[in-house]
Amino acid sequence: MTPDVSAIVVSHRSAAEAEGCVASLREAFAREALDGEVVLVDCGSGEEERERLRRIAADAHVLLDENRGYSGGVNAGLARARSGTLLVSNADVVFFPGAVTLLSRAAGESRVGAAAPLAVWDAEGRLKLPPGFAPGFLRDLAQLTAGRSSARDDRRFAAFAREALRLWRVGGSARHLSGAVLAARRAIFDRAGRFDERFPFEYEETEWQARVLRAGFDLRFLPQARVRHLWAVSASRNPETGRRRAQSERLYRRQRYGRIGRFLLERAARSRSLAPAGQSPALLTVPAIAARPGAALAISPNPSRIPFAVADLDSDFRLPDEIAGGLPAGPWYFTVFRAADGRPLETRVWEKTA
Repeated sequence: MTPDVSAIVVSHRSAAEAEGCVASLREAFAREALDGEVVLVDCGSGEEERERLRRIAADAHVLLDENRGYSGGVNAGLARARSGTLLVSNADVVFFPGAVTLLSRAAGESRVGAAAPLAVWDAEGRLKLPPGFAPGFLRDLAQLTAGRSSARDDRRFAAFAREALRLWRVGGSARHLSGAVLAARRAIFDRAGRFDERFPFEYEETEWQARVLRAGFDLRFLPQARVRHLWAVSASRNPETGRRRAQSERLYRRQRYGRIGRFLLERAARSRSLAPAGQSPALLTVPAIAARPGAALAISPNPSRIPFAVADLDSDFRLPDEIAGGLPAGPWYFTVFRAADGRPLETRVWEKTA
């Protein structure tokens, strides 16, 4: 019998997180009366990790000898999955009640090419992760030249905030979806193609979504479907993350913007550290912000302050230790903004130490 949905969980050095992910999927299948299967894929994590994964109750274990990246892991899982409705997921995701049904239902709509849930970052569920961040040459260039014009940076921040708040509140069509969890019909993969395995880390879902859009389908964000994404946990364990991300970035820029566009972006990146310093934001000694009714808090590692995770400021906020401890070292930008229109009110910087 063909399953109602095939969940493809891709892991790299994430056996502990994969166990929680698969358990949440099993609970969802039982609770939501779904005939579902789990295809658990490991991307070259080594024998000790593979042995842990074999003990997880998946319907199929696909244990790759090499790290083909998330793209290769998804493609390997697609080859084993049996359902026409597919749910591809990072291993560091926990599905909340109802999410699988809502995502599967949305993916079944004829106009929808892919659907994604609202992802929260912390156990309490107060911090929402960005719904997506659509690329583009001017947007990418602005990311690299942030800090040269505070007025321009504020306008860009407010525009992103308004769009993200709309998606978090009511959902709907999006220009880009976060790739942590995507639901799609097999027919969409047949039409748009599989993930491009030349992207070893990141950009693979962005490039694939561009093909889905060109094929005439919508990208759908579903705030009613919720998951928890332990963002940055597994990536921090891979010493090759930086190199693999840079490789994907170079390929994506060349494909999308051509040789000249790539050259201009890379030149902007090189000159970033040489740009004249503007007024530095005030420092935070601890990652905490006092309550401010009518405002929200954006947290981002980028000088542009976007994309960002968000928390409301109806009450005092402090970044949970479980999140703070796993963040990479460096500056983290805490921006208070008006929830009504996205206008930034104040930015402070918390320096995360190793």
